[in-house]
Amino acid sequence: MKKNNALVYADGRYTCADGKTAHGLVRYSKKFHISSVVDTTIAEGDAGVILDGTPRDIPLYNNLDRALNRSKVDTFIIGAVSEGGMLPEGYNTAVQWALNHGLNIVSGLHQFLSDDKLYKKLANKNGCTITDARKLFRDYKRFYTGEITSVEAIRIAILGTDSAIGKRTIAVMLNETIKAFQHSCDMIYTGQTGWMQGWPHGIILDAMINDFISGGIEGAILQSWKDDHPDFMLIEGQGSIVHPFFPGGFEILAAGKIHGFIVVDAPKRPHLDGFSGYPMPDVSRVIKIAELLTEKPLLGIGLNRENMDPTDITKFKEIYTECFDVPVVEPISEGVEPIVKKILRDYVH
Repeated sequence: MKKNNALVYADGRYTCADGKTAHGLVRYSKKFHISSVVDTTIAEGDAGVILDGTPRDIPLYNNLDRALNRSKVDTFIIGAVSEGGMLPEGYNTAVQWALNHGLNIVSGLHQFLSDDKLYKKLANKNGCTITDARKLFRDYKRFYTGEITSVEAIRIAILGTDSAIGKRTIAVMLNETIKAFQHSCDMIYTGQTGWMQGWPHGIILDAMINDFISGGIEGAILQSWKDDHPDFMLIEGQGSIVHPFFPGGFEILAAGKIHGFIVVDAPKRPHLDGFSGYPMPDVSRVIKIAELLTEKPLLGIGLNRENMDPTDITKFKEIYTECFDVPVVEPISEGVEPIVKKILRDYVH
């Protein structure tokens, strides 16, 4: 199937956690071909190198017209988030620019751009579409049934001590590495970026009515099993079980009937995402809560290297390995093979 060529707009936010949608698409995208990224506030270069030091042959431009002239583009993706899921300040001008240049709009925000009268008028005038990913799941209603007991795939949840900490990134890397070891695997997405990346099975959890979240997770798992019968399923986590503003995880653990879980932590992050007065939780607390909820084991820990130098990474790897007796990796620089090898040892006979 032909992929649309997309420009990802993350103005002023590409180099911080608010650019996480852009980060996810630069690192992995099957639905769209990412032609370029735009952030007018930083120097131009390879978007992958700017993000994490890995060349990905995706140019980052600091000018919208230059990005359009130098790369073949038909889709404009909002690549940044903001508190409350509203269109970030100043982005309205860029959306109008995109529609006036005949580009289709894709957004994962809570604010539905397709409901805006001006954007609708411009889209109709220029033959464009506006897709709000969360809107696609707003009215999805499926109750939990318990049919998941028929699914034989090993299901592993990816949890975090905070939001915007790297849960989806490590899930994608685990998926690819498990496949490299000749085992089939699917990632069950639970957020808008996973949908944009092109994973075939999942839901956008925070767009749905609470009564139907567990049923939605179960439905996605059942559909994955029906379509592909994978050996493993990785269920992308959302928020954190202990974050007051971004709660997430309980339905994933309970409805997913998981066999084990992985935790991502940022040991030197000073406070919870968006809340300077709330210190980061002790990782052992999050692990204990997950173990009590599921009665299933911790399989590994991923380190988010925010504010950490190589010495810090080595120190926390040693501390966490001794405390929890599981593989501990900094996935961006080291990969996730040690965790995958443990998973295969524990579940493949």
